[in-house]
Amino acid sequence: MTLANIAVGLDPSAGTPDRVRLARKLADRFDANLTGLAAHDPLPIALYGRGSHLDGRIAALASNNALAELEKLRSVFHAITCDRARVHWRSAQKDPLSWLLAESAAFDLLVMRSQEGDDPQETCAPLDLAELILRSGRPVLVTPPHVDDLPLRCTVVAWKDTREARRAVTDAIPLLKCSERVLLVSVDLAGTASDFEAVSAHLHSHGINHDAIRLRTSPHIAATISEFARKEGADLVVAGAYGHSRMRELVFGSVTYGLLTSLRLPSLFSH
Repeated sequence: MTLANIAVGLDPSAGTPDRVRLARKLADRFDANLTGLAAHDPLPIALYGRGSHLDGRIAALASNNALAELEKLRSVFHAITCDRARVHWRSAQKDPLSWLLAESAAFDLLVMRSQEGDDPQETCAPLDLAELILRSGRPVLVTPPHVDDLPLRCTVVAWKDTREARRAVTDAIPLLKCSERVLLVSVDLAGTASDFEAVSAHLHSHGINHDAIRLRTSPHIAATISEFARKEGADLVVAGAYGHSRMRELVFGSVTYGLLTSLRLPSLFSH
């Protein structure tokens, strides 16, 4: 198992150059194709409303602005990756979420920004991570601002015997194989020893040495995992993403949302 095709999402946020650097280093490690993805909707429904009638000059101006924004992002991507082979660029004047969901089928891993804090460089709301992670069918590496490397010195795997966590472990195997330390952590209230032993045996079958750790039971699972990762000096957390439908939208479960908002390090989520 390997990562042959990695994609990184670009947007106007200040953390984009560091995110591209991290994705490039990851692609170098796995000798993978690296693709930059950017989409800008010139006439977003949230701003103009569905079915709005717009003057042709306004539509043309919006399209030109979108093209200019996409060109800026292409320039950022090219400046960081121009000396590398097997680099690709894809962009579109479309709704970013819908377009990325369609494009994601071509990749083994998506590298995307976290949604912590407001960025003064952005004029539109950031991409809905819940929709992307829960609908793309691909693992999503969420990176915080100002992190430009993934050294994989210590990886924490948040384990619960569910479909989502099993999928996350499988998706993370290429990264776990490169990690110097792997800590398999469980805070599942209903977990049993056999649940832990099964996934531990699965990791061993892939040659992944690890320590299996049961943390003290806590109702604040996300905070417990975040604090543990911080104390251990982890540079990656792997977790299953849980979600449900509400008002025709997909939203994260409380633990997944807690991890996304409390972790200040790269995190791999799978659904």
